[in-house]
Amino acid sequence: MTVIDREGCLTRLARALHLQGLDLDSASTQELEQWLGQPGWTTKTRETYWCHIVDFYRWATSGRSRKMDWDPSEDLVRPAPKAGRPLVATDDQLRLCLDRLAHPVRRCVVLAAGAGMRASEIADSEREDFTRRRVTIVGKGEKARVVPLIDEVWAEVEDCPPGRLIVHNGEPVIGHWITRTCSAALTKAGFPRLTIRWFRGAFATRLRRSGVDIAAISKLLGHTSVATTQRYLEMLEEDLELAVSKLPRLGEAAGRRGNTSPAIDDVGKHEPVSTRLVPPAAEAA
Repeated sequence: MTVIDREGCLTRLARALHLQGLDLDSASTQELEQWLGQPGWTTKTRETYWCHIVDFYRWATSGRSRKMDWDPSEDLVRPAPKAGRPLVATDDQLRLCLDRLAHPVRRCVVLAAGAGMRASEIADSEREDFTRRRVTIVGKGEKARVVPLIDEVWAEVEDCPPGRLIVHNGEPVIGHWITRTCSAALTKAGFPRLTIRWFRGAFATRLRRSGVDIAAISKLLGHTSVATTQRYLEMLEEDLELAVSKLPRLGEAAGRRGNTSPAIDDVGKHEPVSTRLVPPAAEAA
């Protein structure tokens, strides 16, 4: 959630309340519920707006300099979106996008698929954040994490000048610009459903299929909960078949041989599982 998104949500809410002769500081829980119940919005959109509203009223009613004495969002029920299919670009989609896209969108795809970076993190990234072996990413809540680099990410940024990696007309950009520009370029390249977020999902899914523990993936993505990471992983039927094929015979002990998953505390100390964005099998397809 960005400042711009929150400002837009609260502006729309304030305009709707104004038509009823109300302001943000005089709305009731029922009036907030009515606004969130407008037709045409998906449950995910309602949940996003709920988060913006609740955070605003918590800010307005807290601290010594609070602006309000009561919180009308306190009893506002959070919309619960149904769990959908993870947004994950396939290996073939990734390969074709790397072939078809030009800078700066191609660089954004490389950073998302090769380092698991969010749109806002890509917008804020600077050349000084990268070394040959790792990148320091400042994510949500100003929390920093270190992600080891694969060869292709380093090749993408190695010769960049100091400062922001992504600029437009000589000026820094924001996450919303990254999202909008990438979506337009992906549609033009023949992938209208893809957004930059799908490549962050590809980063997580490709790691999981390479045998990396989900706790390590969660740390690489900058998640505080493994449950959040689950929403970025796509497990197909063949993935499950491969998993079960590794089960030893029932009369044999289940050993630890072949388990290459790094411990969560080792993330950032070792080279990543693969040094390629696209596996040879996908390249040959």
